[in-house]
Amino acid sequence: MAYRKGIELNKPGKSIELLAPAGTTACLKAACLAGADAIYLAGQRFGARAFAGNFDEKSLRWARRVTEALGKKLYITLNTIVFEHEFKLLEEALDFYEVLQPDSLIIQDLGVAALIKRRKSRIPLHLSTQGAWFGQGGRSELADLNISRVILPRELSHAEILSLREAYPDLELEVFVHGAMCYSISGRCFWSIALGSRSGNRGTCAQPCRREYQVNGRPEQTTCCFSPKDLRLIEQVTQLQKCGVVSLKIEGRMKGPEYVYQTVKSYREALDQTTTAKPAALDEVFSRASGPGFFKGPADPSEWHTGSNVGREGALAATATGKSNEGLVELKLVQELAPGDGVFWFIRGEKQGSRITWIKTDRKRPGYAMVRGLPTSLKTGTEIRRSSQGSSPEWESQWNRDWERRPIDLFWSGHDGTPLAVEAVINDHPLRLETDEPLQLAMNKGLEDGPLQEKFSVLGDQFKAGRQVTARLDRGLHISGSALKRLKRSLVEYICKLEQLPPPKEKTSIAGMLIAAGENRQNDYTSHFSAEQQPQIRLRVWNQSFPFLRDIHPDCWILPWQGDQARADKVIHSKIAWWLAPVLTRQHFDKLLEQLKSLESGEFLCFGWEAFDLARLLPNLKFSLDWCFNTCNLAAIDYIRGRGVEPVLSREWKDEHIPENLTAFRSGCAWNPLVSFSRFTSDLPPGKVVQNSHNDKFFQLPVGNGVTATFLEDIPASLTRHGNASLQIDIAISPQENPVQVAKDLNRMLAAFKAA
Repeated sequence: MAYRKGIELNKPGKSIELLAPAGTTACLKAACLAGADAIYLAGQRFGARAFAGNFDEKSLRWARRVTEALGKKLYITLNTIVFEHEFKLLEEALDFYEVLQPDSLIIQDLGVAALIKRRKSRIPLHLSTQGAWFGQGGRSELADLNISRVILPRELSHAEILSLREAYPDLELEVFVHGAMCYSISGRCFWSIALGSRSGNRGTCAQPCRREYQVNGRPEQTTCCFSPKDLRLIEQVTQLQKCGVVSLKIEGRMKGPEYVYQTVKSYREALDQTTTAKPAALDEVFSRASGPGFFKGPADPSEWHTGSNVGREGALAATATGKSNEGLVELKLVQELAPGDGVFWFIRGEKQGSRITWIKTDRKRPGYAMVRGLPTSLKTGTEIRRSSQGSSPEWESQWNRDWERRPIDLFWSGHDGTPLAVEAVINDHPLRLETDEPLQLAMNKGLEDGPLQEKFSVLGDQFKAGRQVTARLDRGLHISGSALKRLKRSLVEYICKLEQLPPPKEKTSIAGMLIAAGENRQNDYTSHFSAEQQPQIRLRVWNQSFPFLRDIHPDCWILPWQGDQARADKVIHSKIAWWLAPVLTRQHFDKLLEQLKSLESGEFLCFGWEAFDLARLLPNLKFSLDWCFNTCNLAAIDYIRGRGVEPVLSREWKDEHIPENLTAFRSGCAWNPLVSFSRFTSDLPPGKVVQNSHNDKFFQLPVGNGVTATFLEDIPASLTRHGNASLQIDIAISPQENPVQVAKDLNRMLAAFKAA
């Protein structure tokens, strides 16, 4: 097999990759036919869209054959967090991908990246948008882990993308241009897992941000206050082409082939400038109201909210005139309608739908038509939106079955009286087969004049003949058709078997990698354990003001950093550490660095990748990575500690799965747990609480640098920790809570915890 090299770094003005989603084989076909340059999809495990159709090993091989035949790139998502007890399954998946050799693996988890590096894999790595890399730290770590491309967070503006392109000219940058937007910062949503067992970081999000919420428990104030519009940047394609990013990505592995085909086709045309953008065509396949997201910067809530309709909107096709006659309804057309078109409308906020069965335009009144299939009670001005076209082109008819077969070069040899032999090379495995009958002189034409090409052009469902070389086959020889049939059957059988094996030259090295990985696992994970000999209780305060600090006595307070230490030092006589606001821009990083570089000592808890650069630049200070960085396996712990940073374990890493040999670490729990970090501008008034239909209550607090945190009102019954772990307790005080009472309750819990 021949494998293509990675994409050349894009310079302003160069061609740009159009990257399409595929949740099923039909979606992959649609993406290819519509003009995608690359396809991303997932195997059965470790993909961040667990409810998509996804691909088993057989269909992944099919996808590799198809993308190779059409000159497309194939990217496979491995972008969930992976727990330690799942690493055996992860190793099995990686063994398969080493044979398959996709053009990249898309990863989120640093432990997964570290394992792939240790295995000396030759597959390029791309960092998922779930990795939340805003470019303000971690570039050395990306290079060390052989990550060649970053899929940028959806929360970046055009100006911020340009800034990153200028700062990192040697790093491939990929941006989302179309599809669903999460309310939370990419990879920093814990809402779904806080309410149940479905984790957004594991591909099973229950989408709580799309639900209705009541403000302060009032039914008349119901709002979808966390539901953002979907992203659509088709009108900004020209600007993106000049940005120097290498790839434009379309979201949608949960969507069907019609969505994939129409969306990719529209962006293909926009990129190639073969036609002007067609918003209406996208409306028909798009899920909900759309906008430019953060492209122009943070937007007012009225611009990013979907409103009460969080589902499909469709393209405006007509408005009802209020007139009807014998079951026919008159419409004023905005665009052409045809029999079979699916339409919907809203009555008192309730969505209703139907399908047009008959239509007749009014010759005397252009732009008006009588249609059948709609209720005659539609009021004047009711908007009719088209959700699907009954006369949409049959794109599947364009598919060539031959694209699904990988070409295999066949080399023929033989003489009069000897068997006919065929040779091939599959995954660097040599293959030679012979007929069970000897060759004979032909009465008419020999095998080289057509019979071999005719019989062996198609080799089952998966392969076809590439070159057929007959230089070592004597001319004018013949053999029976049944012998050729038996030879072909054996050839197809062996090709299928050999395709599933790694190349011989890799087989030993892969085994060696696995042995080495096992040895590393036994030896490496003790080298950077926490210096804390005794487990500590650390209290992290989310509220900017916390009036009863002197009444509680943990081993360490973790307070919000506000630029200096002096004020807190005068009030608190316990050890103090600080948590830093999310660092999302270069201005944030430079301001923070200027504040910290004059300090002789101090300990700081970081939101993300900035921890690595701060640890290098300020070696006299201590830096930790918060639990929201999703550290949940030994490989990730070891890697982060090896870079001079101490991680707090992910809250999703349950106690029963934490290995016993991890003897010193930091775990966490929460008083009113954080469920979301968001860069969207909130329109909830300060001090307000919202609740869902299950009476779960939520409130928000600003955490700095334009980021808002959302918290769930949920008080723990008691405090627990795993083994010798230090415990970080995050405290957020709800507007409905009395801080003095919280202090008393927390004190009682701490006393019981220490006595246990």
